[in-house]
Amino acid sequence: MSQQGHALRYDVNERPPLLIGAGLGLQNALFVISGAILLPILLRAADVITAGEAAFLISASLLTAGLSTAVQAIRIGAVGSGFMLFMGTSGAFFAATFDAIELAGIGFVAALALIAAPTEMLIARFFRFFRNVFTPTVGGVVVMCVAVTIVPLTIQQWNGAGTERAGSLAYLLIGGVSVLVMVTMMVVAPARYRLWSPIAGLAAGCIVAAISGDWSFSQSGDAAIVGFPISEWEAPTFPVSGEAFAVLGAFVIATLAGTFETVGDAIAIQKVSLRDFRRIDYDAVRGALNADGVGNALAGLFCSTPNTTYSSPIGMVPVVGVGSRWVGLWGAGLMVVMAFFPILSAFVLDLPGPAVGGVSFVAMLLLFVVGMQTVVDAGLNTRAALIVSLGFWGGFSGEFADELALPFLEHIPDALTPITGNAIALGSVIAVLVSAIFAMLPRRRYRWRGEASMASLEQVLAFGGDVSNGFNLEPGPSNRLVLCLEELFTHIVENGDADRTVRIEATANEDEIEIVVTDRSDVRDVEESILPPDLLQADDEELQDLGLVLLTRLASSVSHTSISGWQYVSFVITRQPSDVRLVQGL
Repeated sequence: MSQQGHALRYDVNERPPLLIGAGLGLQNALFVISGAILLPILLRAADVITAGEAAFLISASLLTAGLSTAVQAIRIGAVGSGFMLFMGTSGAFFAATFDAIELAGIGFVAALALIAAPTEMLIARFFRFFRNVFTPTVGGVVVMCVAVTIVPLTIQQWNGAGTERAGSLAYLLIGGVSVLVMVTMMVVAPARYRLWSPIAGLAAGCIVAAISGDWSFSQSGDAAIVGFPISEWEAPTFPVSGEAFAVLGAFVIATLAGTFETVGDAIAIQKVSLRDFRRIDYDAVRGALNADGVGNALAGLFCSTPNTTYSSPIGMVPVVGVGSRWVGLWGAGLMVVMAFFPILSAFVLDLPGPAVGGVSFVAMLLLFVVGMQTVVDAGLNTRAALIVSLGFWGGFSGEFADELALPFLEHIPDALTPITGNAIALGSVIAVLVSAIFAMLPRRRYRWRGEASMASLEQVLAFGGDVSNGFNLEPGPSNRLVLCLEELFTHIVENGDADRTVRIEATANEDEIEIVVTDRSDVRDVEESILPPDLLQADDEELQDLGLVLLTRLASSVSHTSISGWQYVSFVITRQPSDVRLVQGL
């Protein structure tokens, strides 16, 4: 991922020029808007809502998506990721929304959104307890499953599924030209022009569609120029009945599925939006969940369906080289404006489906690569391999269950359909469950708890000796473990607050021993240690990191995670009797 990071022209904290920021905001918003307003269109087509209600839901969905996207980008306190995460209506809520409106109207949808909103906030509040479950490996699986879900839909859109000319040569040509132009610009164009590869591909497809007569403006011709049909708004209502609680259960399940997707997207966007990415900022992940909850509350107030993060813009960041949060703010502003100008959203609906499908197809392929890279960067061992394989292929099987004709599907309750019939939901649930099982498996553990002071160092070293003896380590690995523990504990004591307690836990498997130190103090990141260029000429300040450098050389893996003010610093010692990296590093 470092190569992608160095290719960034503007990372998350840098403000691009107006043309680039606004242009990319428009470019990303175009691919989000069509999904954000799809549900009202489907509801109207099924004659579940009136034309006035459909117009209101489209405006409300755009307004909610825009405000939620802005909240994600700004990051006020514990709310918002601080990254470019576009928000919009989630497909996981479609079935439950149909049932809710048929049962009690759009006011019931508003009530469900308000009830479901705290779910993600509660998970964010206690996120540190899930740090061993919502791992980068799980996040990568979720992102890969998003691609599995969306790629078939983009192919159908390219093919013109549901239209009179579905599968025609003209549709194939329109989408093919879009893909060809987009990919060509990605490969051969200079970086300053590569920014616009998605919009250039879409424009090329639109030109071909106009020539072939496949670009009409039926939606734009009937849309109002300005307006917000507030008269269709309904107050939140909850009919007390068994059916209502069944729909609420489906909403909560869909909310959990959206939570997993948000976690995956919040992890993936960090890896592609930071020039010098080092590790996952889990406070940003918590902020993304809180912003998702705020977005769902806004959806309840505006009688719209709950939101979740959209993954397609994430896959494009390595290509366009811009991960600035300002792009998210510009896109958010555009969606808010479109909420009050129905003709603009109608124009987006009029864009040729094959062109949009072709460009989205490429974006989803790139997103799959981002998810795969997230998994690889997290490290592959036996447990990670099982999480990835079971999660990904389980999600794949759920997405294509009808084609696979699996006989046991008829025994699954209808209430679980939002999970079992969707690759994102099912793959996420499987990956999270497998990860949770591994985290809860009984393992032999050694624990120490004491004061964070140099007076406790002798106890810590004795603890390291007990761990080595208890896990039958040979002298080489045992010495490395004790030395690493000494250097890490010394760093924590010297750089943290006084009068506090530190916890140390050691666990083992057949290949390695993991030490985790838990501390609630603002300790400098141990992964940022710097080796002095000349040890003989170095002063005391330059030598203060020497112990941490030894730690990173002696341990096979060092990780520093900060969540809600808690510091979790871990290192791994392999059972191999020798390690030459110390000599090589120094």
